[in-house]
Amino acid sequence: MFFYWILLSVIDRLVFAWSVWSRIEEKEDVCLAFLYGLPLDLSLACYLMVLPTVAFFMQQLFIKRAVSTWWLRLYVSVPSIFFALISASNIPLYEAWGEKISKRAIVLGMDTMGGVTSSIDWDTVWEGILVLSLFFLCAYFYGRFILARYAKYAHLPTRTRRFYFIGITVLLFTLIRGGYGKATLNQSSVYFSDDNTANHVAVNTYWSFLKDLTKSTKRSPYHFMPEDEADELVKDALRANGEVLTPVLTTKRPNVILVILEGMVAQVFEDLGGERGVTPQMKLLMDEGVSFRRAYAAADRSDKGMVAVMSGFPAQGPESIIKYIPKHEKLPAVGQIFDSLGYATSFYHGGQSEFYNFKSYMFTHGIDRVVDNDDFPVGTQRNSWGVYDHVIGRQMLLDLKEDRKPFFSVFYTLVNHEPFHLEPRYQFGNDSKANAYRSTCFYTDSMLFNFIEQAKKQDWYSNTIVLVTSDHGHIYPSGKYGLEKPERYHVPLFMFGGALKTQYRGMKVDAVVSQLDVAATLAGFVDASPQRFPYSQSLFDTSRRHVAFYNSNSTFGLVNDEFSVCYDMQKRSIGFSDVPPDKYAKRDSLLHVAKGYYQKVFRDFLAY
Repeated sequence: MFFYWILLSVIDRLVFAWSVWSRIEEKEDVCLAFLYGLPLDLSLACYLMVLPTVAFFMQQLFIKRAVSTWWLRLYVSVPSIFFALISASNIPLYEAWGEKISKRAIVLGMDTMGGVTSSIDWDTVWEGILVLSLFFLCAYFYGRFILARYAKYAHLPTRTRRFYFIGITVLLFTLIRGGYGKATLNQSSVYFSDDNTANHVAVNTYWSFLKDLTKSTKRSPYHFMPEDEADELVKDALRANGEVLTPVLTTKRPNVILVILEGMVAQVFEDLGGERGVTPQMKLLMDEGVSFRRAYAAADRSDKGMVAVMSGFPAQGPESIIKYIPKHEKLPAVGQIFDSLGYATSFYHGGQSEFYNFKSYMFTHGIDRVVDNDDFPVGTQRNSWGVYDHVIGRQMLLDLKEDRKPFFSVFYTLVNHEPFHLEPRYQFGNDSKANAYRSTCFYTDSMLFNFIEQAKKQDWYSNTIVLVTSDHGHIYPSGKYGLEKPERYHVPLFMFGGALKTQYRGMKVDAVVSQLDVAATLAGFVDASPQRFPYSQSLFDTSRRHVAFYNSNSTFGLVNDEFSVCYDMQKRSIGFSDVPPDKYAKRDSLLHVAKGYYQKVFRDFLAY
């Protein structure tokens, strides 16, 4: 039985390594991953051997007779099915998120089953079927030809029982703990490479997932220093006073359209150093206004991106404040500012607005009208996620024409979400996920340009500012930037419109800015105090610090105009740095700031 559990871990590692093969730079690292990952495999097997071992000694001491092997087969079958489901789910999750399955992924998946099913394509289904079949065959043959044949009762002499008891107990304890050093076994114990994908192959998926399930959500994973020291670091890192704002608009009461693009990364924008021809129309829109060429998202997923943009609140690693309604209700948000000023406020999204609690977030933060998938007839053009963006944009323009002025309206796109379903055609084909992603980016680009061209014909456009950004970056199209790399979070951020002063049209800003800065910027447009968003700095504050912080479930990092550095929570060391060796003191200083920043962020999250 012990070696059966080892076999399942090896099969999972083989399946996972096959799914990420193209991402691994040094292929020999895959072989090393099996060697370095063995301690976690042994630990998991020993955890699973505890109950059979206790049952074995109970049988020897008290029952003293054979019991049905069906108990053993049941014990084998239940974890096998559980592990099979984890392995099948882990492959598409890692492809989309860049991290292995976790409690957060399960909770979000259970809360948003519609979103999960919308992300599934036939390749995912067939991969899942193959993985499940492989595990079921292993369980069947083990139960039929090993347990049924060799699991026989034999009464042991007293001396032999004592020897078995001491030997097995010591062995289980040793392998579960990983030895007798001061530090117990953890994920970082099996890290061996500077390629994080290879390290993720080494980490036992089941051990890591079960460990994550036991973590407390009421205690911060980020505790590196005294709280007052963390507070001072954050205060110094974001010391903009919010009082010296450059006036860039022609009015103090503009109409505001906030466009949040689903999963658009800088790599598909030629003007941001990316590929040519994927988003040519947005290049024209950028040239009409102010373009921030080094903008970084706060995190890697939509639930965190929405809160970052509209509340200026950073991501919280393994947690997501938007899923806790009593917490997110206490957050400030830009919608409340515009609502308090008598603006007509609205939110448009082609999917289900219940996804990630977006609907409750909007209604409790000053948004009066939410338009989503349920507001359109059955025959409306849809993809797997919901109504196409061009249909939503057309409805939005009709509604804004009738709304009182001024208005604040949010347009959240969806077609660029995996699995990248698109009709009637894919501009770059769909022979690969990367090309399908490029194609949906091209669609989003054309859709937004056409939307703006129609908006320009409206009499309200001359008094309107349009701000465009993305909710998060993406692994595609290159597929080479992991969650530790700042390029993964590099996103578009630009603004234009009739309300923008002429001298700012065509401006390109090369300094680092953050997605979080949208909230303070929008507040500044209507002379509201940006200080209600303590983690957000106005993009036009002359005293602002040019710094951005990014965060995923297991990494966090900092980017400024000179350098970037990332900390890996599993490895418990630096995950990425572009600081040269002769400036390691600077690197360590930046990392210390990032540690203090997320220590304070999570403390604030717990306090809400």
